[in-house]
Amino acid sequence: MTIGITAPNGITLGLASRWTRLVGQMVDGFVAAIPLLAITILATFTGGIGGPYLIAATFAWMFFYLIFGDGLHQGQSFAKQWLGIRVVSADTGAPCTFGQSFLRNMLLAILGPIDWIFIFGDRHQRLGDKAAGTIVVVAD
Repeated sequence: MTIGITAPNGITLGLASRWTRLVGQMVDGFVAAIPLLAITILATFTGGIGGPYLIAATFAWMFFYLIFGDGLHQGQSFAKQWLGIRVVSADTGAPCTFGQSFLRNMLLAILGPIDWIFIFGDRHQRLGDKAAGTIVVVAD
């Protein structure tokens, strides 16, 4: 059974499952960490040449991707594209903006697991989703 909502513009959106969202969160964490893994391997073979600059760039990438990734590709981070889900405005069904992505993901970064407790509501919204006015739906 697909759970869905109807946005005010009349478009019916199927909600992404909680499990799909959890897998997406884990895959996004891995995508964000790939450069750090690559730099660690590179530093092992080069004796750490350029290490501090590469590590700083890697942490900048990780911050950008984890905080603003849902504003990419019409509301889809790389993991969300792969899983066929997207983040949209709960009011209009429009793709998630970078501002909404910032708000929803900063609350996740600050509150951690507490943010995820709220996903058990009928609209599958984390606290960050509620604050940003977003929902995660099956991509059309």
